[in-house]
Amino acid sequence: MPNLPMAGSAPKFKLWAKIELEPDEQAVLDHYHFDKAVVIDALEPDLLRYTAYIAGAGWLISFFVFFWMMNTSAAAFLSLIAGGGAGYFYYDKKRERLWVRDLLHGRYFSCNSIIDLARKEAWLETAVAFVRQVMESAKHWDGTETIKVPVLEKEEAKRFILKGL
Repeated sequence: MPNLPMAGSAPKFKLWAKIELEPDEQAVLDHYHFDKAVVIDALEPDLLRYTAYIAGAGWLISFFVFFWMMNTSAAAFLSLIAGGGAGYFYYDKKRERLWVRDLLHGRYFSCNSIIDLARKEAWLETAVAFVRQVMESAKHWDGTETIKVPVLEKEEAKRFILKGL
């Protein structure tokens, strides 16, 4: 009998993203340590709150389990590790922040619908295109560029300064 989803359960989609680099691109990445760079930085207060709930629940449940097996301080310590691990894995799975190392090593993205899957795929295409253009630009960063800035008249300089504020 085929493994069918239960009635009322929605399908989940997983999107796998990984970039493959040419040797010259890998050299640029190594030179500038781009693997530690953030591609998309997302502020996610709801995710942080839910992560704290998961970590707290993980601590509480594991404390009661460990409490029956060992003394209170050991149970509290192991529960702290278990709760912290649960919070870390939950946050890492749900986060929108995208690092270059995520793309280098590969990362799964969970999507709740086909529309969400298509949007996430377009989002990733844009992010990868951005990384590509930055890496192409970085090939020319080692040189020196001189830009001549003209001296402005007194009133024009004043307007320029005030416009900048």
